[in-house]
Amino acid sequence: MSSSLSDILRDHQSANLEHKRATENLRKEAIKDIGDLCDTATTSLSAELSRVHANQREIESLSRDCAHLVQQHVRSTAKWTKLVDQFNDALKELGDVRNWAQVIERDMLDVAATLELVHSSLHPTNRPHTNDNDDDAT
Repeated sequence: MSSSLSDILRDHQSANLEHKRATENLRKEAIKDIGDLCDTATTSLSAELSRVHANQREIESLSRDCAHLVQQHVRSTAKWTKLVDQFNDALKELGDVRNWAQVIERDMLDVAATLELVHSSLHPTNRPHTNDNDDDAT
């Protein structure tokens, strides 16, 4: 019986030692796998972060270019607006000159008509002869 107890104890110790070795191997594999997973995740995240950073730089560059183009457009629009305003002012002045000329023309016609009336009232004999008067004389 003593040999069987010592065999049982030896078997137990041997199984316990084998279990510890298997557990230690599993622990080492888990640590290695976790390290590999961390390396892969770090590499992937690093690549993604680099891509995001590159995209951010590109967006900032495009944003600066867009702001520059907007400023150019604002300056160009201001120039066009100024030209259109100048053109409108010129058209208004032309309308004013035309209106002024029409007023002067009407005034001159009034003056001419008045002068004719004054002249005809001062010189009634200087009236041109019409055909109606000639018919009465015959």
